[in-house]
Amino acid sequence: MGGRSVTIAIPVRNGANYLGEAIESALRQRHPETEILVVDDGSDDDGRTFAVASAFGNRIRILRQPHGGVAVALNTALAHASGRLFSWLSHDDLFEPEKTELQVRVLERVNRDDICLFSDLSWIDAEGRITGEQRLDHARLAARPRLAFYDGLINGCTILTARDLLLRIGGFDRRYPHTQDYRMWWRLTREATFVHVPHCLVRSRLHPDQGSHRSDALTENGAFWIDVLDGTSELEATLVHGSRERFLRRTGEFLRYRSPNRRVADRADRMARTAAAEASVSVVVDIGEEVEAARRAIASIEAQTRRPNEMVLVGSATILQALGREWACETVLRPTAETRPSARMRLGLTAASGSYIALLMSPDRFAPEKIAAHVDLMSASGCLFSHSSYRSRGATVATGSFGGRVYPEILGDCHIEASTVMVHRALFLSGLLFMDADAPLAASWIEAASRHELAGLERPLSEIERPRAASEAALLLAWLRASAAYRGHGAQLRRLETRLAASAPRPSRGAYASGAGHDRVGRSNAAA
Repeated sequence: MGGRSVTIAIPVRNGANYLGEAIESALRQRHPETEILVVDDGSDDDGRTFAVASAFGNRIRILRQPHGGVAVALNTALAHASGRLFSWLSHDDLFEPEKTELQVRVLERVNRDDICLFSDLSWIDAEGRITGEQRLDHARLAARPRLAFYDGLINGCTILTARDLLLRIGGFDRRYPHTQDYRMWWRLTREATFVHVPHCLVRSRLHPDQGSHRSDALTENGAFWIDVLDGTSELEATLVHGSRERFLRRTGEFLRYRSPNRRVADRADRMARTAAAEASVSVVVDIGEEVEAARRAIASIEAQTRRPNEMVLVGSATILQALGREWACETVLRPTAETRPSARMRLGLTAASGSYIALLMSPDRFAPEKIAAHVDLMSASGCLFSHSSYRSRGATVATGSFGGRVYPEILGDCHIEASTVMVHRALFLSGLLFMDADAPLAASWIEAASRHELAGLERPLSEIERPRAASEAALLLAWLRASAAYRGHGAQLRRLETRLAASAPRPSRGAYASGAGHDRVGRSNAAA
């Protein structure tokens, strides 16, 4: 069989009642290169199941094995399948005639081997009557593919994927007779991308004889979700729901209201209450050119009500040596002769290991509650990017009121100072921060805001000695005009140009200084 070939595996044990209908639906597939492989998993019903399958003659292949469970039957099918692509049909469910053909076309358009397709479905009763439909939010799943697994949206019979992909990750785990499919999807979240096909391509039958209703199945399902809670990393949780705390709360809601796992839901809630306190935090410090100023900046970090797990100090080797090493925080040194702020920040972020990373540019300093306030807000809200108001020369500069979905307004009104910012590590790993070493610092805030909400804290949580945003405005305008992604936002660029021209004649304390007016503030996020 060729590159478009498909094997439909039908595992069955004592399934004479519905098996014939399932095979008929597989035979009605419009895709020409389709193999139907029935695996009889030790049926002991006096040959009735085998007789149903045998009646289809050479139109299907039949494999018989001692009873080993669904996982073993599916692995047998994987081992003997001729098709390059693999799908699975329960003996009591039905495929719509266009199922295989439509999904093959989708895979051909995507042209990747690390894709697992799944689809919507219809529910049918024991007599085959349609009783309802499960139609999923396609846009939401396209934006966050891992939700397919974590929200329990994948029905195994709707999938189509490369057989080699399933073999490469070890096939189905025979130790789990009731959750072998869930465990496969969990592993696939780390090896592949789920792609939703917004069509009802399977008819899934609900009837009293299903094994998933038995007590042993429910016990195994609870143990599985405990493994998921304990085994999902901070980064994985953040990619799903923005933070580990929100992941635990949302998973708890799912388990409480859409499954029988109330005990595991309670466990998720308990874990969520401590998630923010347990998250790791780094501070990346550009130490500048003055030893004493750098010492004051570092002292403000060590005076935090929530001390970070580490500091990453970036800058001149001479300054680093002069600072010494008498710090309570775990410290990573990154000496560099690089003078460009974006390049130095990227070097620091590359070295940082914390889930949450605060930025500080000496001679700026942090207020004592800075780290705790940012982590609590970001963990609770799921925002990957936050900033705060600040103090400068005795005045409060209220930039923290700028928050929410601020793109594209941020193009014309970006007053964010680097020393007010905290990001989640996932934001840096996704390639949105300091990728262009020659770009102004504000370019990174714009890149992040173009895809994510900005969380703002209205309290002044940093002391900024020399605000940099205004001095970089001309460089930012040139960068925006040179960018194909941003130069089309004429109104915002004209506003930035007007502000730049207005500030040219004399120095300004900034449009957001306490008591001063300003032309626009974005929708405010919740204050801490």
